[in-house]
Amino acid sequence: MRFLFIAFILIFVSCTKDKVRLQDDFVFGYAGMQNLKVFKFTGDTVFVSPSYPARVKAYFYLIDDYEKNKINEYLDTIKGNNFEREYINEYVRDGLYYQFEFLKSKKRVYVQNFESEETKTLTEFANYLINLSDRKKEIEHSNLKIDFGNTAIFFRESEPCPFE
Repeated sequence: MRFLFIAFILIFVSCTKDKVRLQDDFVFGYAGMQNLKVFKFTGDTVFVSPSYPARVKAYFYLIDDYEKNKINEYLDTIKGNNFEREYINEYVRDGLYYQFEFLKSKKRVYVQNFESEETKTLTEFANYLINLSDRKKEIEHSNLKIDFGNTAIFFRESEPCPFE
């Protein structure tokens, strides 16, 4: 009888366990020597625009509970800190640019070739998301009307090259 009670409790607990959800609907974009690549994280789905703003094709992949937990840990860190809106090193033209945008709260953090103790966690999070996407098998998605947030800052007009 005791065994049946324990088995019932285990089944009840496993059936009522909530699925891990991302805390926020957010967009991550990054650019380097290639076009801007943008990811929209919603629930357990990540929508990808690989050559934004061209939007010829869109893709998606799924993330598991471990990956959602890891992302939630980084999101807690970002929410717990009062990051500036932009971190820009104007003296470096090439390198990694990335942005976290939280659509619901309209918060955005943009980092352009900037390394500091303050941005260390942001860079770790960006690297985690880039490496995560590199490991995933993307599936083509037909809906090209996905809101990938405000990426205008990536397309600032560059100064003319003095050698041209």
